[in-house]
Amino acid sequence: MMNPLWCEVNSIEDYLSTIERLPYGKDGYYFRGENRRFSCQNSRLLRHTFSRLLRDNPQYYVDVVNDYMHDMADETGIWEQEHVLAWCHQEGQPTNLLELTTSPLQALFYASLYRTDGSLERGQEIYVYGYARTNTVDATPLILENTKMPSTRYNLLEDMNDDPRWNRLVEGAHTDKAIPKKSSPDLSQFPYLTYEVPPRHRSSHQPSSLYFYQLFQLKSASDSESPYDLITQRYTPAVVFKVTEADRIQRELQLRSEDIRI
Repeated sequence: MMNPLWCEVNSIEDYLSTIERLPYGKDGYYFRGENRRFSCQNSRLLRHTFSRLLRDNPQYYVDVVNDYMHDMADETGIWEQEHVLAWCHQEGQPTNLLELTTSPLQALFYASLYRTDGSLERGQEIYVYGYARTNTVDATPLILENTKMPSTRYNLLEDMNDDPRWNRLVEGAHTDKAIPKKSSPDLSQFPYLTYEVPPRHRSSHQPSSLYFYQLFQLKSASDSESPYDLITQRYTPAVVFKVTEADRIQRELQLRSEDIRI
């Protein structure tokens, strides 16, 4: 695992000019903003609270999504039925989706959000993570196929080794990662799967939503408090921006909100 490039910036201009000089260029990354430094990035489903429920019951994720779809059946239109996981995610249900953006300014803005009122502590540092697109594969068609309503599973690992479309997808991708072996998948070998979702309303001027689809495995535990061990795909950023003067930058970003399409 290579260490990410570390950049410290203290202004929007410095941030953008640094991105221009990155090895893959300004269009070679997906971005994610955080108000704290994290050692790893996990989707909500695979963070501590919900991951314990998943380790106790491997059907937990299936039940959450299907129960929500059942309870909200009267609210489902074509978009909701096609983009089941994106809908659940946007409505606050735990999913294995991790939000991304192609806009470095949008990532910087969301990194600057701290408390519920959007304020920052004076002198607080914020962070933007950049993931090289060369390590990603657009898996949107496979995800849509796997999550058609009604569905019984929402983890692609259960199907992908037997799906020839997956092999064609990975073999045709320009990725630095190796193609995983069929016999025993090693999640560190899988490329990062991206999932792009169009706006929920056709009249919306918002850009499409973009996610990492975080792969995970559940295996019977040999020695654990829970019946199953949870193995998750880990995301290694190519670059991490440590941003100082965050309170001032936040004010400047709010003035540019139309350009960022927040």
